Amino acid sequence: MERNLTVNMNFYVPVNIIMGKGCISANAAVFSKAGKKCMIVTGKNAAKRSGALDDLTAALERVGIEYIVFDGIEQNPSYSSCLAAAIEAKNAEVDFIVGIGGGSPLDAAKAIAVLTACADTSEESMYSMKWDAEPLPVIAIGTTAGTGSEVTPVAVITSSDGLKKSFRAPSLYPVAAFGDASYTMSLSPEFTRSTALDALSHCIESYFNRTANDISKTFAIRGIAILVEMLDKTADCHTSQLPFEEREKLYCASIYGGLAISVTGTAFPHALGYFLSEQYNICHGNACAVYLEEFINYNVNIAPEEADRLFKAIDADKETLISLIKRNLPELKVELTNEKINELSPRYENNKSLNKCYGKVDRDFAVEIIGKLFVDYKHK
Repeated sequence: MERNLTVNMNFYVPVNIIMGKGCISANAAVFSKAGKKCMIVTGKNAAKRSGALDDLTAALERVGIEYIVFDGIEQNPSYSSCLAAAIEAKNAEVDFIVGIGGGSPLDAAKAIAVLTACADTSEESMYSMKWDAEPLPVIAIGTTAGTGSEVTPVAVITSSDGLKKSFRAPSLYPVAAFGDASYTMSLSPEFTRSTALDALSHCIESYFNRTANDISKTFAIRGIAILVEMLDKTADCHTSQLPFEEREKLYCASIYGGLAISVTGTAFPHALGYFLSEQYNICHGNACAVYLEEFINYNVNIAPEEADRLFKAIDADKETLISLIKRNLPELKVELTNEKINELSPRYENNKSLNKCYGKVDRDFAVEIIGKLFVDYKHK
């Protein structure tokens, strides 16, 4: 008997993904294809502490590429920082941008690539993607295992009014991404857990998503399966450092999450988590993961067949998954009034991430979830 097959496999990720210990040194020729001079975009410490900056500059010098370094990217990078970097890049006449770090420097590198190439560097133009030129090429080097920005066409930049806003275009895909998990060895236990939860959020939000397809679900499932194994270890990594092999698994899970959301984008945990980072300085991964229990329970009820397929594929049930999240999530010291929640409400009107959820997830739903968690909230 023939089986009718419905194929849903649209997929486009034009990133040269290069993984493994020493991958920058072994593939220095990749940089030569991007140009003769670059700006290296980093935060203050991680690129140096991890060893990634030294490896990169050695590779660039070996193939004769000039470079300048901009190390002024803060956590949750601002438009003003990106513009300052772009002005330097324009003056130096660079050909391409290399971002080193977690999500903040990598997203900033994409924004800087836009602002450097364009004559109109206004904030409105950047966010609305009314660009008068194609962005410069970007090469991404990850130093955390969570963002997935190495393989996505998205940048999240904090606007002048203090709100995290995203923009997305195929031209923002990095031309190459280097994934050497040895650069994550210096991450603190707290940041290891937070970034792992960010990767898990990407995978789960992508799996339960209206825009998911067979390929994105495959990546999401693979990432979740790895993280089910690894979150049991990260929860206790304050007593012992994770070896390279386990750091590499976490990094692979992060890339799987990035590949998944490159198709789907994120859902309500990310949308509802942004204000926690903006206003309470909570790490992005924790700010998203605090909503995962609600997100999982919601989808178990509204999409039970999808949930059953996931739990079977990862060989874990709902309770196990939620327990792992809670073990890795610190207590978030946030208490909101109903008045404060109502002030947040307008940002969830016709929100694109909420619209990607199954069922009806609207502004009222968002306000209800935030109120449930943070009016006299304690998660433990």
